[in-house]
Amino acid sequence: MKIRFIDVEGIRTRCLLAGSEKAYPLLLLHGYGGTADVWCRNMDELGRDFYVVAPDMIGQGFTDPVDTGGKPPQGPTVAHLRALADKLGLEHFCPNGTSYGALIGALLYFDMPRRVDRLVINGSASCFNDDAALLASYRRVLDTFGPVMDAPSVDACRQGMVKQVYDPATVLEEVLLVMATAYAQPWMKKSWAQGLEGLMRIEESRPWQIRHRLKQLDVETLVAWGREDPGAVYSSAVEAVKQLPRAQLVTFEKCGHKPMFEHPAKYHQTLREFLRDKR
Repeated sequence: MKIRFIDVEGIRTRCLLAGSEKAYPLLLLHGYGGTADVWCRNMDELGRDFYVVAPDMIGQGFTDPVDTGGKPPQGPTVAHLRALADKLGLEHFCPNGTSYGALIGALLYFDMPRRVDRLVINGSASCFNDDAALLASYRRVLDTFGPVMDAPSVDACRQGMVKQVYDPATVLEEVLLVMATAYAQPWMKKSWAQGLEGLMRIEESRPWQIRHRLKQLDVETLVAWGREDPGAVYSSAVEAVKQLPRAQLVTFEKCGHKPMFEHPAKYHQTLREFLRDKR
């Protein structure tokens, strides 16, 4: 795995990279308030078969912030990632997002359907929860990580991550220092709070939701979900898959919000099978 800072239309963008540039591209997208490092245990393994790109999204991790004025951040985020895909020459690719990143991946399909020819959605309240459950999930993020932003520390980040997983032993210990360092940047609290404020404006975010247009998401889609996900309601995934034209649901038992590192072996096998014709 390599780390690069790439200038994307004036936005300094941190990316984790693995695999050959000639291989089929996977664009790995982290959840809201996270960093690309959530994929650190997947990068090299998936890089054996694919060109893996995991960016910090705008105003998160170590990528420059953009002032959204408290408006929903989805539009600027999609525009930034489209520009990144252009910069890297990704003509056809698969967005693979977790949580909020899964919503952004689906929005990338609507933004450029001829280039997004596969999609992976991992445990995502942002994609499938109804308004009440969605707002509750954002409030949970605010309650969990607001104090962490005020006083970043490795232990505070650990406690936040423990709340997302089924088994505390699966917490990504190697990522906690990176998270705390990212949160300690002087601009981070404002950027994080501003984006979350926009997300919680449910009516203003309506154009950036996908729950009302699932039947239009006409792309081969893998939906990977932890049965015990504390925020992304499992039944919402079951119902959504019935409406998606070309989707399959893979359930991870004894799994919370992050199947990619809670059950990495099964996750890699599932993803390779889904992308078998792209290897």
